[in-house]
Amino acid sequence: MRTGSEGSRRTEDELRAALPMLERLAPCADAVLRAVREGGGRRAPGVVRRGAVPRRWPGWLAPAAAAAAVAGVIIASLAISGVIWRHPAGAGPAGSSSVFAKVPRYFVAVPESPGRAVIGTTATGAVLGTIAPPKPYTMFRWVAAAGDGRTFVLGATPRLDHPVRFYRLVLGRSGHPGRLAALPIPPQTATITGLALSPDGSKLAVSLLGPAHAQTGSKIQVFSLATGARQEWVWPGNGTTGQISLDVGSSGSNSWEADNRTLLFEVTTRARNGWTGQLRLLDTATPGGSLQASSTRIPIPGTELGWQHNNAKHRIIGIPLITGDGTKLVAPFFHSSAPPKVFGFTITEFSVHTGKPIRVLYQRRTDTEAASTGVWWVNTHGTAMIVARGPVFGVQTPTTFTPLPPSTQRIFARHGLLFRLPAW
Repeated sequence: MRTGSEGSRRTEDELRAALPMLERLAPCADAVLRAVREGGGRRAPGVVRRGAVPRRWPGWLAPAAAAAAVAGVIIASLAISGVIWRHPAGAGPAGSSSVFAKVPRYFVAVPESPGRAVIGTTATGAVLGTIAPPKPYTMFRWVAAAGDGRTFVLGATPRLDHPVRFYRLVLGRSGHPGRLAALPIPPQTATITGLALSPDGSKLAVSLLGPAHAQTGSKIQVFSLATGARQEWVWPGNGTTGQISLDVGSSGSNSWEADNRTLLFEVTTRARNGWTGQLRLLDTATPGGSLQASSTRIPIPGTELGWQHNNAKHRIIGIPLITGDGTKLVAPFFHSSAPPKVFGFTITEFSVHTGKPIRVLYQRRTDTEAASTGVWWVNTHGTAMIVARGPVFGVQTPTTFTPLPPSTQRIFARHGLLFRLPAW
């Protein structure tokens, strides 16, 4: 068995081997390396995760994959959900009841360390209850929401890098939590890289890493919450479905269309100039089998997706969310201009049919990652969404941005860092 210090040294060696890919990001990479070396795996100051990925990537990943993960930490994952909480972003006027009526009334936020999940009201920040992980589990690693705004699935584990067991939580009409109910789904022992609950709350999609050194194996499984029945699609190659990063996740994940049949996912494969991605739509009504054959590709260039590319100037951060009508993707987008170093962050809509940008809902150019953006929830037609502009969560429409009240923001952040990970 590998000791913690041995694991830290191996992680550091992998990161240093990957640094040639990260010359332009060296200061941030060094910060990550110092954190690994000095803290046995602790994250660097200002680097947080959304709780959707393991603290360490599997040891079998090649140094190039480590480089991709570091890049995700440094730029992509930092930019995704406003995880640098030092400088407030520009915000519009205080919200109104009509704006908050466009988004889910309640959320469930899981802590990034062992502890209780919090159920709250989006518009006021009122805490309606808390839920502890059922014994022998100590922490929640995952949370996903259905379309009714009151049904959630939580993934519990005894500690990091151990099997995850899924539970359903249904809120009452007033938002107060019921009891956790264990789902008839076997505990997941493989590394989970994505989770999505269908809009009607009947199916759970889980993306998983394949076995070490396998030529195939990354997969998506869809479970019936009622019976536990499983369908499985496997990617026919060494691609990775979902996302892998070091200590951080993304604001986006796999997402369903309103038909409860079509699932948006991302697969990342190695290319000559780094790692390239594909966004694809899986028809879950097809029999299990080949993930590639059962899905269609959205025509967004692979160089704008996936893990960090050599000399990449702009890219979609994380996995976009698809609107319920299946016509648009809403994505946080990053653009760099150097020298001098300038970051550009946007929230942009893309056409599913053409892969082209439709409109930019928000943009900001800055010399710091503090203006990073994230997309956490989107409605059926893309007319309302919950996003992060830098450190501020709010309701975005095509013309306005309304911050969530400070009492709601404080549920997610402590001492300047995101420490609870919300789902709507």
